[in-house]
Amino acid sequence: MLDAINGPGDVIAELNSFREAFRKQITALANEVLKRNKMNAQSVEAMCARVDAGLRDYASFLTKVNGVRQAQEASTDDRHAQIDLRREWGAATSRTNLFRVELNQWTLMKKLVHEQVVARKKRVPLYQKRRNDVAAAQSAASDAVFDWVHAALNREKQSDDAIERGCFPDIALPNSEFHEHLHAAYRVLLVRAKARPVRFLDVGCGGGLKVLSALRYFSQAEGLDYQKSYVDSASALLERAQVEGASAFKADALTFDGYGDYDVIYFYRPIQDQDKIIEMERRIVDQAAPGTVLIAPYLGFCDRFASLGCGHVAGDVYLSKTSKADAQRWRREAEQTGPAVALAEPDRMPTIWTPLLEASRQSGYDIERYAQPA
Repeated sequence: MLDAINGPGDVIAELNSFREAFRKQITALANEVLKRNKMNAQSVEAMCARVDAGLRDYASFLTKVNGVRQAQEASTDDRHAQIDLRREWGAATSRTNLFRVELNQWTLMKKLVHEQVVARKKRVPLYQKRRNDVAAAQSAASDAVFDWVHAALNREKQSDDAIERGCFPDIALPNSEFHEHLHAAYRVLLVRAKARPVRFLDVGCGGGLKVLSALRYFSQAEGLDYQKSYVDSASALLERAQVEGASAFKADALTFDGYGDYDVIYFYRPIQDQDKIIEMERRIVDQAAPGTVLIAPYLGFCDRFASLGCGHVAGDVYLSKTSKADAQRWRREAEQTGPAVALAEPDRMPTIWTPLLEASRQSGYDIERYAQPA
């Protein structure tokens, strides 16, 4: 802190000094948090203590600034001089007060850091072994309602062309199960540090509800379907939802050549014929980039994934062109992440806390107002 504050210029210089000091401290704290289970709890505690001390110093600085300002404004009887002083001091103190508001978020951030320190040696399985009876009953009821909504939103009957092609009608996987798979895939991608945006594809999207659901986890979600009327229903739904990054298009899963463009591919037996299903699986895996997350919640794929060169992570989640050992390594790392599914905030103004918030979200943790209910 400056020994003496002689005017607004000194205040701005000292404010910039405080901001830079906090930036360095928060960046170091964010880097330590990113180590997850390897983070040093004592180092984190020391870093938090330095932030606490910095906040106390800043509070003292504000008190000193107010005292100097009041003294200078009282030292002159000239009205024009007083107006000039108030204008100059007003610009400086408005900036110091805005930074104080920014610093007030430390309570939330410190709690977020503490949560990660406490959980650093714990593993959260990608799939829970068993939900309690109350939660299971609630999920079953919610799934039933979701099925009603699904049927109401897509009133299209399966076309003769789609039946002849061997496609299944628009039959949805239970919503709660789908979210379990999405959440597992999301956490795997966190530890794989996949550069954003992450692209999701639903092979056989029907009315598009799964595409819309996936957008809560991934920045881009798309669906393909063989039947044009299904695609039209899906497109209409996504348009009504007024969301960005979601779309549906007509394509044949057996001839589509864009699987390599996606980071997560979901397929739930869109074709009835067994030979064609196997052909589709092979096409997806052949085109997919190494480490692409595959969600295939049906019995056949769990019998064939190894012969296709995929590694099993957990549940119905697999990684393309990945060995069994590597897939299990990614599972163990993913289990070190927390359960939060961060909301995208493209319009959020960056603050000194942004590196810490981003590091925490990259580890599956978020501040309370954005975290998901337990």
